Amino acid sequence: MIDPWTRRRLIITGSASLLLAAGCGRQPQSSRAPTSAPLHPRPGGIWYEVVEGDTLSAIARRSGSSVQAIVDGNNLTNNVLIPQTRLWIPGAATVGVDPLAHLTAPEDDFIPPTPMKEDVAESEPDLPALSGSGYVLVPRSRWTKVAPRSNSRPIGRVTRITIHHTAEHGAVATLPDVEVIRRIENYHRNGRKWCAIGYHYLIGKDGRVYEGRPANLQGAHVLSENENNIGISMMGDFDKKMPSVRQLSALKSFLEDTRDRFKVGKNRVYGHRDLNRSVCPGDALHGWLRKTYRA
Repeated sequence: MIDPWTRRRLIITGSASLLLAAGCGRQPQSSRAPTSAPLHPRPGGIWYEVVEGDTLSAIARRSGSSVQAIVDGNNLTNNVLIPQTRLWIPGAATVGVDPLAHLTAPEDDFIPPTPMKEDVAESEPDLPALSGSGYVLVPRSRWTKVAPRSNSRPIGRVTRITIHHTAEHGAVATLPDVEVIRRIENYHRNGRKWCAIGYHYLIGKDGRVYEGRPANLQGAHVLSENENNIGISMMGDFDKKMPSVRQLSALKSFLEDTRDRFKVGKNRVYGHRDLNRSVCPGDALHGWLRKTYRA
């Protein structure tokens, strides 16, 4: 693990990471134009010109607006974002820069923040070994020593399970799973002021299943649909490709164990897009879910 007080570590996990979302609402890109022109903007907001790689969720996160507000404010009927298209961003004063764009900035361009005690990077966890197929569970206490805050509520009786994908920014796709989880936790906890990471479990690329938010607490992973709902996020972007054999095997095994544990029927396993306006968990993974659980 990189020494937490080196410049690189501070850039990666400092205040910039508060703007790094889980990526669940990541939208696909296309060469097609929006289906209709933007509505005449109401007072309070700014115009923004789309650049290559932009997504609705990223623009919402960087501006402080919401995906739905941007969709409504521009009369959008699809998720297409075309470079150089102008969008009206309701309620925004500015659209911030992708924090990861500063990873290669000269030293003089970066002033490291003073981290809060609970935000100091932790040492590399001692992870349980993998063997054969299936999965191994990594308790929350193995990747962080920070307990969830008290601003949470009991989940109650679990009646459904929702699958997501993290759809990481390309600059973090090659990082260790634990590093990505800590970044998402940092954003959810310190950026959104939630009690902890929004997902109950995250399935790493190596087949380990990481406990995120304790399963007895209501999650924060599907807007207005979190009650009695366990959230499981696959680490990666599964819009165009499926998870690896190992990762998919872990999902299958863990999902069946979770269904059995909470007595959840197959028809109560959802993809994020089934409950909200989103493309999560990606076309490829969602197709597998529909075929396996909702056919």
